[in-house]
Amino acid sequence: MKHFLCAKLSCVLLFLLTSTAGFGETRYEKIAIYDKIWGFLKYHHPSVARGIVDWDSVYVHDIDKMQNASVSELNKMLITTIDNLGPIPQNKPRPTVDTLFTLNHNLGWIANSKYISHQLQNKLKEIYVYRNQGANKYIKQNYEAADYSGEKKYQNMILPNEQYRLLFLARFWNAINYFAPYKYLIGEDWNNVLTRFIPKLINTKDILSYYRAMLQLTVTLNDGHAQFSFEDGDNTSINNLVFGKYTAPVYAKIVDNTVIITKLVNGTLTHKARLQKGDIVLSIDNSPVGVRMKQFRAYVSGSNNASRNHYLSWVLFNTPKAYQKLKIKRGVRIMDVKVKCILPSQRDWRDLTEYQSNATGYKTVGNSIAYVYAAQIWSGNLDTIKNLIRSKKAVIFDVRNYPQNDAFYNIFGMFLPNPKSIDYSLLMIPDNPGYFTWKQSAKMGEINKTPYKGQVIVLADERNQSQGEYSVMCFQTIPGAVTIGSQTAGADGVKIGIPVGGKMVISYSSYGVYYTNKTPTQRRGVKIDIYVKKTVESVIRSDDLVLARALSYLKSKGID
Repeated sequence: MKHFLCAKLSCVLLFLLTSTAGFGETRYEKIAIYDKIWGFLKYHHPSVARGIVDWDSVYVHDIDKMQNASVSELNKMLITTIDNLGPIPQNKPRPTVDTLFTLNHNLGWIANSKYISHQLQNKLKEIYVYRNQGANKYIKQNYEAADYSGEKKYQNMILPNEQYRLLFLARFWNAINYFAPYKYLIGEDWNNVLTRFIPKLINTKDILSYYRAMLQLTVTLNDGHAQFSFEDGDNTSINNLVFGKYTAPVYAKIVDNTVIITKLVNGTLTHKARLQKGDIVLSIDNSPVGVRMKQFRAYVSGSNNASRNHYLSWVLFNTPKAYQKLKIKRGVRIMDVKVKCILPSQRDWRDLTEYQSNATGYKTVGNSIAYVYAAQIWSGNLDTIKNLIRSKKAVIFDVRNYPQNDAFYNIFGMFLPNPKSIDYSLLMIPDNPGYFTWKQSAKMGEINKTPYKGQVIVLADERNQSQGEYSVMCFQTIPGAVTIGSQTAGADGVKIGIPVGGKMVISYSSYGVYYTNKTPTQRRGVKIDIYVKKTVESVIRSDDLVLARALSYLKSKGID
């Protein structure tokens, strides 16, 4: 009898657990359907797109009713919501254009969802056929980038309540769904991201759990431009709360999951702790570095492992404690040390980015090679650099930096026999959500009957991101140019933020950048002709293997 009662109670408990789980899943799925339909109407229905209705208020008012309704009630409420928007103007349907980019367009959920009735499907299909044409309150194009300035910012909402947390998730998800050029490259079905993050945002109870959830949401983009930060780009207070407001006084690099100290910030503190450049870090605060990196990676954005490790090295030593315990390896010795921490702001941004440069922006290597730091090309030294290059058999352009001066583009005329396009841009279309259009770049250079005939070498690695990668692409237009290095950051296109309340945004790459044959650079990085892999030993010794390989290549051509 006793065993029978235990078994019966176990069955009841199992039923309750599975019923509760099923209810939760159904609830989240209904929220997901509502989010998708709300976003679809936001960008397609003329009354919503033109701002006639306060669409955020509709969401906040209705979300509780929608998630707690039966499926039948959910459909009735959504149909009523659509009917209340008024009749749709029977505009001439938009013609199909074969040249549009369509890989990001996917409305299959309308026909395939078990939660959407045929009546509701038909209404949504009609709205799509006669969708809004012209201006949209919530999205416009500013030059080539997306512009979300029409969104309400809710600047005082530092920790939103559940309804607004879900609103900001729906806003972000739909903006990416319809207007992110690289959505098709994210590496995951974007629908799954919405379903996964609904419970995460519901269950956040304090500012720390909210920040963590928003950082994890940002990471799903797999975009080096993706950042959860304040509007001005500052994420210091977010990092301080999530990772810790102190850090060990070191800089580090990550190579094959090995963490190597590359520079010391405070000689006094590191001397007392017996830390040295070249030390390999085995554990941080008693946590093996592999475990710690896995924990931190959940909150660190990047387009690929190279860029993610680059960013990860900046926060890996962050801690809430004033002192940090490190286990290090130096040669064959393993030591435990304790170091006094500093504020992250006491580190120099230039040492974190480690951009390549010198005092003048150029130099001579050997007898026949000009060496130019691309980020230091400007109007004041442009003629000097050109004359130096003309006098040499080869030129190495070190683009492991971030060229920003417009004079940079004026150097290419000496290399190109004819004007040449650099890339194609992929631009979103505000009144045709989910579709994108191609735009060829302006041509660079001029007709030149005596272009430079020497060998051109381009150096690149994970430090190249965005404008840095575009700069590499510019140099790659030079006939015969050889690019040597390793995978670049793979984040291209202007960084734009989607407002998510509390003066905060989630940013992303807002237009696409492609080679002229429409090969993408996002996530994969620019084309590398000769790949050079960093090693733990080369980092410890501060060897520049990329430059060494470039010089070796030139020597094989009889140039030194």
